Amino acid sequence: MLARWLRILTLMELIGAGALAWLLADRGAGVPASLAIGLAAPFLVHGAIIALDFGLAAWAGSPTPPPLRLGLGGALAVFLREWRDSVTAFQFTQPWLAPRHLAGEDSTGGANRMPVLLIHGFFCNRQLWRPLARRLAARGHPLGAVDLEPVLGSIDDYVPAIERAVTELLVRTGAPAVALIGHSMGGLAARAYLRRHGSGRIACLVTLGTPHRGTFHARLGHSRNAHQMRPGSDWLAELAADEAAGGSGALPRTTVILSHHDNIVAPQAGQTLPQACRTHELAGIGHLSLAYDPAVWALLEEALAPQDKIAA
Repeated sequence: MLARWLRILTLMELIGAGALAWLLADRGAGVPASLAIGLAAPFLVHGAIIALDFGLAAWAGSPTPPPLRLGLGGALAVFLREWRDSVTAFQFTQPWLAPRHLAGEDSTGGANRMPVLLIHGFFCNRQLWRPLARRLAARGHPLGAVDLEPVLGSIDDYVPAIERAVTELLVRTGAPAVALIGHSMGGLAARAYLRRHGSGRIACLVTLGTPHRGTFHARLGHSRNAHQMRPGSDWLAELAADEAAGGSGALPRTTVILSHHDNIVAPQAGQTLPQACRTHELAGIGHLSLAYDPAVWALLEEALAPQDKIAA
């Protein structure tokens, strides 16, 4: 469903670009200049939205530790990279490559390599993971991925899809357990799954840019999952309380990766979990770019490595 929405949005942008080019040409601008401005308009609008996200994140965000602060050039580089990654995800791969499978989704993987289930975040689909999936598959990890729908539903609504994907991955590989990797809201969906089904079949959990304590940006949304991701929401409080109580809701070995320059999850500091074995606090990486960053991929592989030894 999300891919269809994004295709419609992209087509509307192209129609708007064409109308702008026609209007400029009709008013005396040269055809080449009119076409260039028209085609650039959708990307410039996308960039303006990203800039607004960074502005809101700076206003509602937490102070960046001095060693991780960026100068003007560094801040510009973070913005440009997030802009590029966002355009790639929302205007190309996610609308037009769905429902293609990811690399490794049909493989049984290499010997003793931990199977990995990839769980995307809000208003995304499995195509977000294409670069990381290629890397993990090349290293022998059998993969699964989910599309979280309904797009604007409750996070608890995603649990059955995750359960089916976990079961399919275990059956396909014959492994006793899988690793869960969640980006943004996907980390909360993974925790919701663990609250309902426990960690008996889950070797570890890794979250990237997940609003474990909520995000200011969720106050701008009116969907059920946006309400759940607001700071101080009842849903987040109940989830944390169930995990603290232990029992079937206890988390497996957990690694949290966050960026102090996240443009969607704000405040950025403190977005970890009391039960996390390791929290990696990074700098110079935007929210979507966390899924595309090679340094983050290396941390993911580090988190998976002990589980490979257990599987062996």
